[in-house]
Amino acid sequence: MDWILIGNIIGYIAVAFNIVVFVGRRREVIVIMKLIGDSLWVISSMLLTLANPANFTGALIYLIAVIRDIVFYYRYKKKWATHIIWLYVFIALTLISPITSWAGPISLFPAIGSVIVVFAFYSKGPNTIRYLSFVFCGLWLIYAVQIGNIPLTISKVLGITSSTIGLIVSAISKKRESALAKTNLPLDSNDNTDVAVNNQPNN
Repeated sequence: MDWILIGNIIGYIAVAFNIVVFVGRRREVIVIMKLIGDSLWVISSMLLTLANPANFTGALIYLIAVIRDIVFYYRYKKKWATHIIWLYVFIALTLISPITSWAGPISLFPAIGSVIVVFAFYSKGPNTIRYLSFVFCGLWLIYAVQIGNIPLTISKVLGITSSTIGLIVSAISKKRESALAKTNLPLDSNDNTDVAVNNQPNN
């Protein structure tokens, strides 16, 4: 059985779930899709370690991301999930991950990128998330290209593209609101192009 081929196929399926995260509108659906996608990345990366051991760093970081997704899902439902301690727990686990899965300096790229993701998760500003995504997606993109992980490369390119489109749409929306305000015209109450949950980081 070609485990590397299966790992790539699972990676492409994970990309599909990431696309749902990019275009979704309901927070719960987005977080659940991200949880499934991150779980698939764990499996995909573990299988692809057969092609390049450096994939193990990605698998470990995505495993941490799965736990983070669960906590984030309950963030507005359970009091325990709102505690600031989670921020430091996830940062610590992410920083330790390259040590336990060291494959050279390249292992630092996804770890640093994922620490930025943690801060982005706790940011309330959608544009802040978008700007940070250029950094963490860029670091993950370098890692993915270096280790030859094609599905992961596609995922990070989509992440950067999504953030770019989001910033453009946000700028157009603000310019339109400013123009309408000057003419004293009512704004469309359904015009909500800057919803933070539509821009959750994709580790």
